[in-house]
Amino acid sequence: MARRTGGDGWSLLSSNDDDGDSVPVESRAPGDHRIVVALSKRAKGKVVTVVRDLVLTPSDLKSLGKALKNACGTGGTAKGGVVELQGDCRDRARDWLQANGWG
Repeated sequence: MARRTGGDGWSLLSSNDDDGDSVPVESRAPGDHRIVVALSKRAKGKVVTVVRDLVLTPSDLKSLGKALKNACGTGGTAKGGVVELQGDCRDRARDWLQANGWG
């Protein structure tokens, strides 16, 4: 949510805790997730496969991202509860997730 501040422009208000920490303390079990695997277009027409709705600690998210990148044979990133894979590899990502017990 944004609000107008006195003459300085916009400032962002977040709904985070007082600590400003929005990172999960504990990872949810793989079978308890309802993961969404979607395709997204980036600047200059680049296509990215997005795996989202993950409730994982940063280290678990990083491990999952690395495993997915290896399974799909592509690069990518894992941050903020989302794994992004370069290119259209929805089928390979979905197959790997299902084979490894992810919801």
